[in-house]
Formats: sequence, C-alpha cells, structure tokens
Amino acid sequence: MAAVSNLAQRVLVGVVFGPLLVALFWTGGLALLATLWVVTAVGTWEYCKMQEKKGLQPWTWLGVAASLIWCVWNFHFNGSWVGVPLAGSLLLLLALGMCSRENGFRMADAGATLIGSLYVGFLASFALLVRNFSGFEGSQDGAFTVLVLVGIWATDIGAYVAGRLFGRRHPFPRISPGKTEAGFIGGVIGALAVMLAGGQALDLFPLNHGLGLGLVVGLGAPLGDLAESAMKRDAGVKDASNLLPGHGGMLDRFDSFLFVYPIVYVYLVVWTFFEGVR
Repeated sequence: MAAVSNLAQRVLVGVVFGPLLVALFWTGGLALLATLWVVTAVGTWEYCKMQEKKGLQPWTWLGVAASLIWCVWNFHFNGSWVGVPLAGSLLLLLALGMCSRENGFRMADAGATLIGSLYVGFLASFALLVRNFSGFEGSQDGAFTVLVLVGIWATDIGAYVAGRLFGRRHPFPRISPGKTEAGFIGGVIGALAVMLAGGQALDLFPLNHGLGLGLVVGLGAPLGDLAESAMKRDAGVKDASNLLPGHGGMLDRFDSFLFVYPIVYVYLVVWTFFEGVR
C-alpha cells in the first residue's frame, strides 16, 4: 500500500506540474529564466543542506546567489564569457575559505559552495542555451526544448516500467540499489521512441539525429540520476528534501535534467560545426 500511495503522489505531482513546465519551456524567455531560478535556488539550497550533514558549513546564500547569476549570465550572454562569473566566484570563495574555523580554515566549505553552484546553477542554465540555440532552425522553436524535456520523462517512465517487469540485476547496488539493467535499457528505449517519433512528427530534425539525440537523452538521464544518488549516499540521506510529495526534493526531480541539457547542447554545437564544415 505504501508503494501504491507513493506512486499516486508521484503521478499527482506530475499531472499538476508537468503541463506547467511544458508551457514554460515552450515559451522560453523570462518565463523559462524564472522557472530555472526557482529550480536552481531550491536545488542549491538542498545541495548545501546535504553538505551540512557531512559536517561542512557551505555559504548557502552565496551558493544560491551564484546559481542564479549563472542562469542570468547565460540568458543574456548566451554562453559567452563564462570565465567571468567562474573566476569571480572562485576568487571570492578562496578569499572566504581563508576565514578561520575551529579546526582550521574553511577551504572545504568554499569548495562545497563552488561545486554546488556549478552542479545546480551552471548545469541548469544549459536549458536556456538549448532553448536559444541558433545553430539550426528547429532549435529556435520551443518544441525542441520541450521534446528534450519529454524525452527525460520518457526515460524515467521507461526505466520504471522495465525495472518493475524485468529487473533482476542491480549494476550499482552501493549508489542506487533500486536501479536495474533492465530499467536502464527501458529508459534508453523510451528516450529513443520520443526523440525519433517527436522529431519526425514536428519536423525538427532527420532520423539520424533523432537516434543520436535519443541516445544522448537516454544515457544522460540515468547518469544524472546516479550522480545525485551518489551525493545523497555520501551525505547519508534518502532524499534531497521532502519538498515534492512522492518525488523527494527539487534535486531528486531535476537530477537527470541537470545532465541532459548540457550534453544536448554539446551535441548541437558539434552537429552544427560539422554541418558548417561540409
């Protein structure tokens, strides 16, 4: 009954927030920026709280601010001059790291703060870069960004269904004992189905790129999930927080998102580069 109740909560949250996310990702612009502000602010806060479980004392307010700046920077400068906010954050945190604490200096706290802003804020901001990518015609349409989002969800659903039906072997028992090889394969199949079918139905890209993007989404999503699971194991917590019923915290819901959009962006850059060379 507990499993059924948890699944019902997950479905209810998805029904409520899924269409809203689709609308915001489709619209882009300030609507998407505001959405990512919420995701990154809460996600960075959750990350810092996990670090506190390990005995660290990251500057949560600074980590959240840096994550928000990453989103604004890439929104306005479209990925250019990223060294400026990175250098600024690094120098500030190194200076703060020299502040003394009871058993020494706070360099570990500074490192945790920087990694949190990069993991959440920097990686999340790639959704803006994908939404505003000008390298090919289809990427300017909100449908492409939404299709990637739906591909992430399809990976999650495919992994859940295949894992429940056919899951036997657990390749990462120490990181995420619930993950199975069958679930991994089912997730890749789900992503391929969405990217191939969606790309053709919306006339966004040819079949070969539907296959490539399907693999990018299908492989990137579980990697993002595993990375966040390793962070939770390291901190000794089950969920990043209890913000979303049935889902855990913001990071638990957007962990795949943080990996997929950066990889999709790299795919688009490489794709357009080779198209331009021809």
